[in-house]
Amino acid sequence: MKTVFFDCPFGAAGDMLLGALIDSGLSFEQWKSEMQKIALPANSFELRFEKLLRGGVHSTKMHVFLSTDDAHHFDHAHNLAHPHSHEPQQSDEHGHSHDDIHSHDDGHLHGHTHEHAHGLEHNHEHGHRGLTEILRIIENSKIRPRAKEIASAIFTRLGVAEAKVHGVTPDDVHFHEVGAVDAIVDILGFAVGYDLLGIEQAWVSPLPVGSGTVRSMHGNFPVPGPATLELLRESRAPIAQTNITFECLTPTGAAILTTIAAGFGSQPQMSAVDSIGYGAGSMNPSGHPNIVRLIIGESAKSFNSAVSEHVTRYRSEFVAVVEANFDDLSPQVISYASEKLLAEGALDVYTTACTMKKGRSGHLLTFMCKTEDQKRLKELLISETSTLGVRSYVTERLVAERELQDVSLDDDLSVRVKIGKDLQGNVVNVQPEFEDCATYARVTGTPLKEVLSTASTKAKKQSK
Repeated sequence: MKTVFFDCPFGAAGDMLLGALIDSGLSFEQWKSEMQKIALPANSFELRFEKLLRGGVHSTKMHVFLSTDDAHHFDHAHNLAHPHSHEPQQSDEHGHSHDDIHSHDDGHLHGHTHEHAHGLEHNHEHGHRGLTEILRIIENSKIRPRAKEIASAIFTRLGVAEAKVHGVTPDDVHFHEVGAVDAIVDILGFAVGYDLLGIEQAWVSPLPVGSGTVRSMHGNFPVPGPATLELLRESRAPIAQTNITFECLTPTGAAILTTIAAGFGSQPQMSAVDSIGYGAGSMNPSGHPNIVRLIIGESAKSFNSAVSEHVTRYRSEFVAVVEANFDDLSPQVISYASEKLLAEGALDVYTTACTMKKGRSGHLLTFMCKTEDQKRLKELLISETSTLGVRSYVTERLVAERELQDVSLDDDLSVRVKIGKDLQGNVVNVQPEFEDCATYARVTGTPLKEVLSTASTKAKKQSK
């Protein structure tokens, strides 16, 4: 399995992680071609990579130029996902990207005001992009499917952390236009590069956060910032001790690493090292090399890590769960609404009998969907049912990889069987498609239970 180890002894930021991917041998031209498929207005940004020294180490630095009236060079002094405004000298001293959205008392998250014209075409109110809109941009991009999946997972994890910190829902997380574009480039750029390199598994070193305080619109906050700390808590990532007296792990960097990590700890055992990459931060402090190092190779069966192997078996993703109660709606309408939700993209829909106020019998309708689809499907639920409101929350689920196999039961007829596998390709579940088996049973007169049993047995043999 092609494995990467992210060695982050001095912290990490989105641009540094992307620079390390490029430095490891990723084709810049191939990567750039994919990045042109992002669903943003034409010429929204320009990307350049520079080779330079950090602590005597030859590294790659990413520069982002946003399309602005004054040709503003956006070199990661301001980014996306930190809930507090950092002073410019904070970034200058350490050189990592500092991510920037602001929390206001009305629960709406806004980025700070830039004193330059954006020059970006957008129709969102006050020049902000919501999390749902960013996820839609990712979905509408023509990049490879796995890169979309990775980028969506990273942004969702970041949005969920921000929402929890500020006591709002992920739908209420909004990012300033400039910071949003920059973070889209960082996160989508990383996801595209990660996919193009064919990396199958990632391990991450313990993460240093630095020390001291960061200045925000609400006063000084201790390092790490609230969103970064929430990302570390949620992922159970170990924190490394360091004598760095600044914030050295940004929320964007933390979101990327905690999303892709199969585990945290020391470098995994590899049969050989295939490539190495160094990603550089903006500044060049004298006390330490401001870099992230990645090591790519083929992993061995056992890992030198305190994390159990089962952690890596299944893919993790965030989904939205939406609920509404009814005590005045016919079962026929509930059934119709459930079918329409599935047809419009819900991942699962089910109803539960419940007792409501005044002892009335009712139904709880619950559906699960991608986070970027929840607003649209909530509106559908309200329009198709008698509810006056819905509630929702974002949760994590582990997902087995799945594929459909055609299994021949005789010379002419076959049925489809759903095969579930873990990330190592081991078969963990075999389930014949019921309707296919029921049709076969009706046509041949074979008892349905025999068809199900035979299909499962043959599918298991085919999958070995």
